[in-house]
Amino acid sequence: MTATRATRTTAETIALFDAAFQAGDTTALADVVHDDCVMVSAQPAPDGTVYVGKDACLDFWAELMADPSTTFEVEHVFTADEWAAVRWRYRFGPSDEESVLGVNVTRVSDGRVIEQLGYTKTPGEVLPLPELAE
Repeated sequence: MTATRATRTTAETIALFDAAFQAGDTTALADVVHDDCVMVSAQPAPDGTVYVGKDACLDFWAELMADPSTTFEVEHVFTADEWAAVRWRYRFGPSDEESVLGVNVTRVSDGRVIEQLGYTKTPGEVLPLPELAE
């Protein structure tokens, strides 16, 4: 028995979102995105770009899915109540040096993604972190 939109758990919603994204299926993706969705991309640093509304979010994701030279690999999913954390690797080449590790923090409402915040481990300048005493 398939859960209806109203009875989907967060884990089910995230699984459907990830499956649609992996398949490049914008119709299936649209079914799991809330009309009032807000998405913040991982780039550009430091704050990313904010996309407001279902159409704006779907347009961004559709562009990512349409690029045949890149892939997203879901590495781990954690869900609790209405929240999910999805750790992923975005590949733009065959080696790990041609990839970036990231996480999406996602909130689900009524069986649909209503908020998604993207974060990455981005190569670049060294961050001004404190040095640990040995």
